Amino acid sequence: MSSDRLIPWLIGSVLVLLMAGVAGWAIGSGAANGKSDADNAREQGFRSGYEMVYSEARRRTSRRGLVAGASRGKRAGKTTGSREGAVIGAGNAEIEEAVASQKSAESAAAAAQSEIAARQANCGILPAAPSWCPTSDELAAYQEAVRAAREAAKQAEKDKQKQGQQGAGNGPD
Repeated sequence: MSSDRLIPWLIGSVLVLLMAGVAGWAIGSGAANGKSDADNAREQGFRSGYEMVYSEARRRTSRRGLVAGASRGKRAGKTTGSREGAVIGAGNAEIEEAVASQKSAESAAAAAQSEIAARQANCGILPAAPSWCPTSDELAAYQEAVRAAREAAKQAEKDKQKQGQQGAGNGPD
């Protein structure tokens, strides 16, 4: 055979093989998932083993975790609770102290207002001290002291006059 007769047959057979490969690839790629049978079997075994063991392992580990977590939680809660309780208690004490201080300040303000009102009624009542504003009690005590001083002065005057009369009666003999 000559090479002129062989070349078209070679080209034709290569084209047929190429067409068969493309057709096989197109048919096979639709059905294939890209994994080998060994990979699929391993994945299937993993899934079934996982499903069999999961529920039992979860039950055991959750029970152990609950016991360990409850114990650690009690200790941590005790520490945290003590610390938080001290902070809350100190805050409550500060609040109570502030309330007591506020009540004390309010009563002091009320006492000052009532003293101002009591003094204002007697402002300028004494001619000797026009800028003095005594309370009614202070004014009564002052008036009583003035009255007692006047009586003492009168008594002293009477005593002096009596001594003068007695002294005149005891003249030279």
